[in-house]
Amino acid sequence: MYGLAAIQEANGWAMAGAGACIVLVGLAVLSFLISMIPRLTGFFEEKAQPPVKKSATTTKPKMIVPDKLPEDLDAASTIYIALTEDLGEEFNLIDLHQKSKDIGLPHPHLSINRFREAGVLVAVGDGRFSWQPLSE
Repeated sequence: MYGLAAIQEANGWAMAGAGACIVLVGLAVLSFLISMIPRLTGFFEEKAQPPVKKSATTTKPKMIVPDKLPEDLDAASTIYIALTEDLGEEFNLIDLHQKSKDIGLPHPHLSINRFREAGVLVAVGDGRFSWQPLSE
């Protein structure tokens, strides 16, 4: 007896199915164990201590940050102008963007682009920018 009939007679199909199931279960167990490695190594490593923040002797009052900037360009620019008071008359856009991200203003890059397009934020040369009054 040869061919498919011989496989059928010797329970070959059941053995092939059992073998495939064993391989798939083994791979699933192996992937689960590999996914657990980071958790297991956490038991053996020391916990990292959070860095100690130095408190300044003079703390500025925290700025109130709205969830959504006003649609009015003048009102939105007053928030950003107040943010850049300590940067001086001329400042770098990178500093403005970083300060706005630090206090959590929503979408600072879009707002800065909007100010530039409206002429409220103008380039003064050498990569520096300045605020201009909103012309009506």
